[in-house]
Amino acid sequence: MTVKPGAAITTAAAAVASFLSGMDVLIVNVALPTITAELGGSMAVQQWVVDGYTLLFAALLLLAGSLADRFGAKRVFLIGASLFAAASLFCSFAWSMGALVAGRCVLGVASALILPASMSLINEANPESHRRAWALALWGAGGASASAVGPLLGGLLTPIHWSLVFTVNIPFCLLILVVAPRIHASPRRPVRFDWVGQTLALAGLATFVAGIIEVGPLGLLHPATLALLLCGVLLLVAFAASQAKVDAPMMPLGLFRVRGMQVALQIGFIMIFNWYGMVFICTMFLQNQLGMGAFAAGLVFVPSAFVTIAGNLAGGRIITALGSKFSITLGLAIMIAGFLFEFLMPAPIPVWAVATGLSVVGFGAAITTPAAAGVVLASVDGSQTGIASAMFNTFRQVGGAIGVAVFGVVATFLPSLDAALRVVFLASALLLVYVLAFESLRWRAR
Repeated sequence: MTVKPGAAITTAAAAVASFLSGMDVLIVNVALPTITAELGGSMAVQQWVVDGYTLLFAALLLLAGSLADRFGAKRVFLIGASLFAAASLFCSFAWSMGALVAGRCVLGVASALILPASMSLINEANPESHRRAWALALWGAGGASASAVGPLLGGLLTPIHWSLVFTVNIPFCLLILVVAPRIHASPRRPVRFDWVGQTLALAGLATFVAGIIEVGPLGLLHPATLALLLCGVLLLVAFAASQAKVDAPMMPLGLFRVRGMQVALQIGFIMIFNWYGMVFICTMFLQNQLGMGAFAAGLVFVPSAFVTIAGNLAGGRIITALGSKFSITLGLAIMIAGFLFEFLMPAPIPVWAVATGLSVVGFGAAITTPAAAGVVLASVDGSQTGIASAMFNTFRQVGGAIGVAVFGVVATFLPSLDAALRVVFLASALLLVYVLAFESLRWRAR
């Protein structure tokens, strides 16, 4: 078996990038009460601090996938890492919530550049299927463990100063830039850009999520809320229609007919919808209802951090031994069990139960994510790995942005954060039951 030069460094750099992208979604959650105490801001503003990142991240992933194919994944990857460091520095010096939201948007742009490029780099550096499975497991370990480590680091750094939750990114970015000469080189492919589609996608996602967020402070039937939701839906419909007409669509509709892509895209969307929404409400429940400090709330995520890393490493072995389909089915079943366990706890949900449930769900997600990523790469030919990876990660991040918006709104209408968290757990379990049934039926029909 021939190992390409620089494969290990390339895989490690891609895993670090996956870690950064995942961590920056959630590290800010634990710091939000402290940030709003200093800079001000309502629930809606706090949602925008999170969704300013996830929206730009999600909306630009498809363009970034095309850029990675056109200019080479390595070049786009390093530009993204440099921008990530600069935006993190800006956020650490934010003087108002408006400035912080703006900085978070730039961070979202940087993440959009590095994530699909990192997945393409892994595919290029590890052409042999066995090595690719392990490389994807490490890449998945970076992203999944970040989802647990993010709140922990937020809890550790916020008591010192909230700005540190952003400056902590800079050493990771510098590490990527230092090893840049040893990262595997990338081919360039002639790819045209769909600027009309990109504009419609960005505008549609932004207005639709804004409409969901405004349901909380304004109400569902407020004219502004209805206008945003309607405008968002119309723009997204126009985006879908445009993809059938342009010569070089940013989201090729033909990929939706591939069964592996159908399964992977739904898994990616619903998993992150559940996880981001859960962590957003969970950190508020721990601090605002149970009265825990940022550091103590962060410690609740420690067990899930270690379990998630172990799950990703175990996931590589399971994929190799039993295949991606088995791994996805097993991971989804474990997540369902974790959500139902937390839902059935007495009120208020005990801290130990929150920590246990997070660990069970994180373990299941750690097994599922690299398997779903592998299904994406196996479903398309080499010339489409960049755009297919971008589609997969787009659905994931769109799910996260909508999850924070939806569950944040749910929290404003329920009598307590404990009740809101229970709704999150039950809804998440039911959504995963649907995905498990869809996955079984689609693969059985082949």
